[in-house]
Amino acid sequence: MSENPEGQPVKFTITHYRQLQNSHEAFINWIIQEHLPLALPVFEKYGIIEYSLFVTPPSLNSALRKDIEAFRPTWDFAQFDCFIEYTLPSVETIMKVMTDPDWQVAVKDQDKWVDVPKALVSVGYSTGNLL
Repeated sequence: MSENPEGQPVKFTITHYRQLQNSHEAFINWIIQEHLPLALPVFEKYGIIEYSLFVTPPSLNSALRKDIEAFRPTWDFAQFDCFIEYTLPSVETIMKVMTDPDWQVAVKDQDKWVDVPKALVSVGYSTGNLL
């Protein structure tokens, strides 16, 4: 893997669906209260520039979905519970983090909380704020 063509920081995103036996609120609480305290030292170790947790509560999704369907009936409305965006120094950072033993500790309970096979990953870079 290599740096992105522009030499800019890399954006790595992942969507997560919770395991259905857990409420949305409990799932987000697990991420913030249990997972993140273990993950933050790993982020610091590898120079993660930014971490953003975009929470998508079912109450907001359901209400907006009905309105969007009226205007764009062919659009597929995402139903995931959260969208995580990492800003990284390089693509190589992804594998460094994922193979770090401390990261394995940080994600040790993920199968109890995350419907892992449904995760959707993307990698790219930002063109900056255009507004």
